[in-house]
Amino acid sequence: MAHTPRTKTLWIKDEYLGQILAGHKTVEVRVGYSNILRLREGDLLLLNGEHRYRITRIAHYADFADLLAHEDPATIAPDLSPEELLPALRAIYPPAKEALGVVALEIEPVPETPVKSTGG
Repeated sequence: MAHTPRTKTLWIKDEYLGQILAGHKTVEVRVGYSNILRLREGDLLLLNGEHRYRITRIAHYADFADLLAHEDPATIAPDLSPEELLPALRAIYPPAKEALGVVALEIEPVPETPVKSTGG
């Protein structure tokens, strides 16, 4: 049975949202909350309630160190060095949250669909 894409609203801090909108940040990192674990490739994300993105790839990792061993840090946090990224992630998510597992969501913008005029 084919997967019917769902839409989920994700709230992104302004500094990271700007990097996503500029096309520099293409991987959003979350911990394994149940609502994140339900996401599938092809699902749509509504970033901060207004920017439509599609999930093109989902990867699951045991922890942030495992994530950084497999993902390009520049796609996660373009303004941070790889050495700065691990402490930055752990500042956002404390150990109990990291213990839920880590999810990398690769995303791409969904082009706006122009509204066709029916003439007048």
